[in-house]
Amino acid sequence: MEEKQLYGAITVYRERGAYLRRLEQFEKAKASYDEAYKSSPDDVRMLTGRSQVCADAVRPVQAYADAELALKLEPGNMNARNMQCRALYTMSDFERSVVMNYRGARCRRQPPYFIEGINQGVETIQDCIGVNAGNVMLEFLPLIKQNEATRIDEDEPQKPLHISRIPRPKKKRKLTQLEARKNLTLARVLAMKYLGPMAYDKFFLRELTEDQRLKSANAGGSIELKDIVKEALRSLSERQDMLRAQRPYYTVKLAEKAESKHQNKYKESVLTKEREVGARTAERLLKQIEKCMRENRVMDLIAQAERMQMFLDSKTPRTLPDKDLYTDRLYRAVGEGYLSQHRLSYTLSERGNRRRIAFLMGLPVGRPTSFDSVMANYPYKFIDIKQATAKVIATLEMCENSTMKCWLMYELARLLCTQKNYALAKFYAKRCQREAQEISNVTWWLNGCFVLMSGDMQQGNSNEVRIQVEEAYEFSKKMQDPERVQAFLCKCAEMAAETMSADERKAIVQRERQIVSVMDEKQRVETQVLFKRMSIVPPGRRFSVLPRKPEPGEARAERKRRCQRGLSVIPGPERALPAPPKSGTLGFQIFDI
Repeated sequence: MEEKQLYGAITVYRERGAYLRRLEQFEKAKASYDEAYKSSPDDVRMLTGRSQVCADAVRPVQAYADAELALKLEPGNMNARNMQCRALYTMSDFERSVVMNYRGARCRRQPPYFIEGINQGVETIQDCIGVNAGNVMLEFLPLIKQNEATRIDEDEPQKPLHISRIPRPKKKRKLTQLEARKNLTLARVLAMKYLGPMAYDKFFLRELTEDQRLKSANAGGSIELKDIVKEALRSLSERQDMLRAQRPYYTVKLAEKAESKHQNKYKESVLTKEREVGARTAERLLKQIEKCMRENRVMDLIAQAERMQMFLDSKTPRTLPDKDLYTDRLYRAVGEGYLSQHRLSYTLSERGNRRRIAFLMGLPVGRPTSFDSVMANYPYKFIDIKQATAKVIATLEMCENSTMKCWLMYELARLLCTQKNYALAKFYAKRCQREAQEISNVTWWLNGCFVLMSGDMQQGNSNEVRIQVEEAYEFSKKMQDPERVQAFLCKCAEMAAETMSADERKAIVQRERQIVSVMDEKQRVETQVLFKRMSIVPPGRRFSVLPRKPEPGEARAERKRRCQRGLSVIPGPERALPAPPKSGTLGFQIFDI
């Protein structure tokens, strides 16, 4: 069954598009004109109408194309000529627009569309090259001479250069932190000058293009949202470029220089006030960070440090002159907070201190049977570790402050060590130590040393750990009170010297795979389910199906085993769960969730 052709479709869709254009619903109007174009692509009224809609919706390229097509079909159509002039003006081709308007005005004086186009184009050209353009020879003479010096004569025979067969990628120079900040600031200033309040919409859309929340399980909806964001950002960018072409930035700056002295005095007072408020805020945040550092609350310290870094990112050296000084103080405090974790507790047992060292060094740690302040205050967050690593690398490439570089390289080494990338982690930890040695910062040097020790202890390199402990012991003498760090280092060396037991769980998993591999399909599935259930059950309640070492303390009496602290399941026969409690009230029941 074919769809029936609509009678008079060209007229219906064309008039509907004209009606929607008057209501300023440009997207719907364009859709109607597109339907009319499918029915009759040679209709001149339809082409001029769609050109007008595209011009109103700031799509000058398509508006010009439709006007050109209409003029080819009917060269004397003045409406198409007018649409062509409007499209040329919107594309910032002002001289060509004025010429075409003059040609149209000779043929038709009324209605005064062409006269208005002439006046508009002439005013724009005068704004661009009039009094506000400046003295060309005085201001641009150095640039003209530079271009003349670098210009190559086209008639001169060129010396053929050696072309390598091995393609080499072009290296692009990366922006420094200062250059990136200048580019970002200039982009925001230009948007504010030309778009006004709509600049905030542009900033929001630009951040939204990189927002991870746009990626969701609803793939179709995500693609549609991304298209909407890209289209809105494109429209705003083109509007800004058009306004900038009509009124260049130097005319805006020249108009700003002609301001009154009272306004300049007001701006200076606003800047002074902003500097005072910024300095007070920075001091308040630093006092909170130092308080957390004194109380050994590392998790709160890192949270406050992130808040302070966001505050510093929003400031420039003009609005906060002592920004580098505050950055140094911030990351010195962060380094002290990280170093304060590496301490021994005299209230914990020997086993508790060993567990603390194993936790800090990334070694496997069992279920703690006591409360440990270091484990409770460890700055741990549930993050995507690859995304966090990429973010730290991008920040490190643009960083210029030495103390902040130490923190970034330490964080990068710690994240890589967590991902078992020990070689690259060692490289960044060494870089952290070198940077700290250049600025004479003992704290960050020791933090980098602890990351190195963590990687070597996880790999079982006891000799490397011993060498690093000896070096760190000598380096820690530069501190004011090195006893705490030295005691921690001695305990690390003692633990690294002990023979490390192999991971028994890996041997058990390997044995399970060997057992399953010799079974048929049906028994294989049942055995895998059995092994999975066995791995959930505590070791004291399993059957001795697989070879394993005897558990320590199995020879103790049942009374002692029941009194063991931290044991979640009491050994013995399984007991049935009690029935869930039921309420006597009708229509109400307590569910066991």
